[in-house]
Amino acid sequence: MTATYASTNPTGRERHLATAVDLDALNAERLERAKAGLRTAGIAAALLFDPANVRYATCDGQSIVFNLHDPFRWALVFAEDEPILWESYDEMRITRSRWTGDMREAHGFGYFGSGPDSTEDARIAMDEVYAELSSRGLLGEPLGIDRANAVVFLELQRRGIKLVNASPALEVARAVKTPLELDIHRDNARLVDIAVNAFLPALVPGRTENEMWAELAHQTFAHGALYAEARLLSSGPRTNPWMQEASDRVVLDGEIVGFDTDLVGPYGYLTDISRSYLVGEKAPTTEQRDVYQAAYYYVHESIPEFTAGRSFQELGELLGARMPKEYQSQRYPFIAHGCGAVDEYPVVVLGDNHAGVLEPGMVLSVEGYMGRVGGPFGVKYEDQIIITDGAPELISFAPADERLL
Repeated sequence: MTATYASTNPTGRERHLATAVDLDALNAERLERAKAGLRTAGIAAALLFDPANVRYATCDGQSIVFNLHDPFRWALVFAEDEPILWESYDEMRITRSRWTGDMREAHGFGYFGSGPDSTEDARIAMDEVYAELSSRGLLGEPLGIDRANAVVFLELQRRGIKLVNASPALEVARAVKTPLELDIHRDNARLVDIAVNAFLPALVPGRTENEMWAELAHQTFAHGALYAEARLLSSGPRTNPWMQEASDRVVLDGEIVGFDTDLVGPYGYLTDISRSYLVGEKAPTTEQRDVYQAAYYYVHESIPEFTAGRSFQELGELLGARMPKEYQSQRYPFIAHGCGAVDEYPVVVLGDNHAGVLEPGMVLSVEGYMGRVGGPFGVKYEDQIIITDGAPELISFAPADERLL
C-alpha cells in the first residue's frame, strides 16, 4: 500500500507565488498602527529592542536569530514624530534598500563585542537616545521599553528616566494585520503547503527524526523560510507527550510522525501549522485512527467558531468543553494563538482567558493535541486562519493523511 494524503489545495496553489510587496506602503502602514498603539497607551516615545517590534515600526532586518541575543539594532519610536533606527554598520546598506527613514550607525554594547567595556558603550548609545528625547521635550515623560540588556536599564535608570512597559501597546497593534500583511500571510502559507507536500516522500521507515527534520527544513528554506522557532518533530512513543524536538531515534514502519512548522517566512511572517502522518506500508490501527480523527475534527470543528466579536473567554469555555476528557490532562496549552512576526498575542486557552475579542484582520493558528496519559503515541494538528467580517478564512492546506481519516 502506497501512502496517500488528502489535499484540499485550491486550483493554483501548486505554483510558487511571491507577492510583489510595496515595502514603503507596508512600512508606513505598520508604523501608523504602532504610533496609534502608543498614543492609546499614553506613551509618547518607546525604545524598542525586540526584533519583532523594531521591524514593525521601521523595517525588516537581517541576522534575525543573532539579533535575538545580541543587541545590534534598536529603534526610538514616537507617538507624534518619525522614528529613528540604529542599525549595525554592516547591515546599513541592505537596510537602506528597505527603508527611507532616519537611520544611524548603532554603537554596540553587547558583551559579545564590548567585553568589559559594555557599560561604557551602553552609556554612549544611550547618550544618543537621551539627546533625542531632550530635543523633543520628552525627558519628563515615561519612556516605553520592551526588552533590553541590563546595562541599558541601568543606564536609563541612572539618568532618572521613568520606564514603562511598551510591549502591550505593540503587541495589540501588531495583532490586527493590514491588507498587505494579510497578503504576505497568505503567500507564506502557500509556500509552506508546497514545502510540506515536497517533504512527504521523506517520511519512510528507517530514517531518524533528525533526518526527517532536515528534509523538512530543506524544503521550507528552499521556499523562502527565514528561520524556525523550534525543531518540533517526533515519532512513535516520542509523540506522547507533545513538545519533543527531533532526535536520532529511527522511525519504524507503521508509526506516527508529527511536526510543527513554527516557520517565519518571507518578509518575516509566521506560518504555524502542525501535521501528523502514518509512516510506511502498514495499515493504521484502530487506536491510531481514533486519536488522529479526534485531533483533526477538533481543529476543523473549532475553526468556524472564530468569528469577529467573540471574546477569548467565550471561545475558551466553548471549545474547552468540546475537547474529549481523556485528552485534556495532556492538552496543548493553546486552543489558538495569534501569528505575526512570531507566535504572539492573542491566545485562547482551555480555562481562564485574558480579556479581548476577535477582530477582523487577526491571523490565528487553531490547534489541538490528542494523546492519552501513558498512551503509545499522540497526534498534533493545527491550521492557520484569518478573522474576517464573516466566516474565518482558512489559509493552510497542507494535506491530511487520508489513511487515518
